[in-house]
Amino acid sequence: MPSKIGIVTIGQSPRVDAIPEIKELISGDIEIVEKGALDGLTLKEIERFEPKENDEILVTRMRNGTEVTIGESFILSKLQEKISELDKEDVTLIALLCSGEFPRLQSKKPLIMPDKLLSGVLSSLIINKGKLGLMVPSEGQVNHLMKGFQDLGFEVIGVGVSPYKNDIGAIGEAASKLKEAGVDLIVMDCFGYNLEMKNRVREVTGKPVILVRSLLAGLLEELVT
Repeated sequence: MPSKIGIVTIGQSPRVDAIPEIKELISGDIEIVEKGALDGLTLKEIERFEPKENDEILVTRMRNGTEVTIGESFILSKLQEKISELDKEDVTLIALLCSGEFPRLQSKKPLIMPDKLLSGVLSSLIINKGKLGLMVPSEGQVNHLMKGFQDLGFEVIGVGVSPYKNDIGAIGEAASKLKEAGVDLIVMDCFGYNLEMKNRVREVTGKPVILVRSLLAGLLEELVT
């Protein structure tokens, strides 16, 4: 019998752009039950969730692939609602498909918060110069998200480039900026970035690259197979 995993996205499910690749990265037999914080909402309704002043900016996608920008404060209750729904199902554990930093969410099942996973991995690394390249979906997120990595002791160079436009050329251009800045390590800090994009960044920069979707897949592999 396959292990059953619950996954909650901040956008709409199913995440056909991410879940199939995550499953391919896990060697065991697994079943994934998806729920999305924006499920059942129209694009017009979601437009009301645009970030307000001092709100954390989140970038995700609709079921049809349309990119949307939302404020964290608008979806916290919806995320908790979806986690609570998965608690009632026979899933082994639940993972959030977003590496943003959230207030503590409640779950009766083990709950994976990718931002904690990423910061734990980075805390275990010792880099001589300590210059970290950060790739995020929007320029508006760069300054806010850089601070968390600076608190880990890194000098951070950030760039914004959307993974949801499927523009591998733009990904390469962003990688070139990081190369010119002399970074030692790159973090692709969004679940929209895929393995093809990671490979492009590594080709352009010649540096190690951490992709949050494959990082999560590695932990799931360890926990359920």
